Amino acid sequence: MVVADGTIYVIGGVDGNLFLDTTMYAKVQKDGALGPWINGPRLNEERGFIGASVYKNHIYVVGGGKGAYGQTLLRSIERAQIMPDGSLGPWVRENHQLVIPRRCSEVAVIGKAIYSFGGFGGAMLDSIERADFMEDGSIGEWNIEKETLTMPRYIHGIQKVDNNIFIIGGHDQMKGIGITDVEWSGLETGGKTNPAWRSTTPLNIGRYGLASAVYDGHLYALGGISGTEYLDSVEKGSINSKEGITQWQATTALPQARATFAAAVYKKWIYILGGSNRDGYLPNVYYATFDDKGDIGFWGTKAEANAYEAAIAGHKNTGPSLPNEGVVQQIIHASAYSYIQVKNGDDISWIAGTKVELKPNTRIRYSKGVYMSNFYSKELQRNFPSVLFVSRIEKVN
Repeated sequence: MVVADGTIYVIGGVDGNLFLDTTMYAKVQKDGALGPWINGPRLNEERGFIGASVYKNHIYVVGGGKGAYGQTLLRSIERAQIMPDGSLGPWVRENHQLVIPRRCSEVAVIGKAIYSFGGFGGAMLDSIERADFMEDGSIGEWNIEKETLTMPRYIHGIQKVDNNIFIIGGHDQMKGIGITDVEWSGLETGGKTNPAWRSTTPLNIGRYGLASAVYDGHLYALGGISGTEYLDSVEKGSINSKEGITQWQATTALPQARATFAAAVYKKWIYILGGSNRDGYLPNVYYATFDDKGDIGFWGTKAEANAYEAAIAGHKNTGPSLPNEGVVQQIIHASAYSYIQVKNGDDISWIAGTKVELKPNTRIRYSKGVYMSNFYSKELQRNFPSVLFVSRIEKVN
């Protein structure tokens, strides 16, 4: 999702079954609500897990994936011209492709160049690629920057704030959890990144698959996955030109937990769209208003706010439900998780949760969680056909 001149554009993605080549757009109304969604031109190929950005009157879509589980990695770039009425011209393939195919990289325009940060190209990447814009709006040859990020970044967030670039969170491949690390770099004259990538104040909660935003001196990390659960929490970081981020604080939570979704800011409003959680893929769109302290107002009507507060109170009293049950077959401990093979009737599956001591033949109940197929634990050096990462496991008395 990108925003340009009061219009929000949604490009490609995955609907739970298929990767998409569709685009659509909607105009922001005077009260911040969105007008009707209008279908735009189709991409030249379906793609999800993409990076996208706007330069002058063009939208650029970079890399991504398609095919089963997004395993076909893409190097290709497409652009479409934004017309005076907000509609899009046809998508055009760029002649120059990325040096490395990148899925879930983050893209930013800096000066007269476009950058792709990190992502997955067969392995998690700490590299950055750069290409210059040409006079006709096309992109020149891509080159890998000499300096790298402080660590590989995958399913992370990125924001340009004045003369700085911030890289936020991401996925720890070794442990399979979200990371709290945040790094930043200043910009040199002419828009190039300063090679001195350095760490700043970390997030309070490790997040991957998060969305990020910036507004009036604050950086925002929204939702994502911690490792065992989808998150509805939002953190607000105070930006300092000398220190990066001075502190992270909680602000209004999302209306429902979600990850791999889009966020965009226009004027005083922030919008979130789509994504997924343990209940499936989400079609809904929400918006909220920033106050003078940078906090986010409730994502809904007053009646919805009252219902939301009641739901939170009920959630605190009862705790998360444990709808799943089974008998422990075997258990393998890693540094952050216990991997537990569970039998329920004829079904045998693997779950993972916070380290716990259990013996074989113990009956347990466990919460809904984050399902990952073809999961490889680098720490255990073992491949699991599927693992359900859960936030709570209890013995059955």
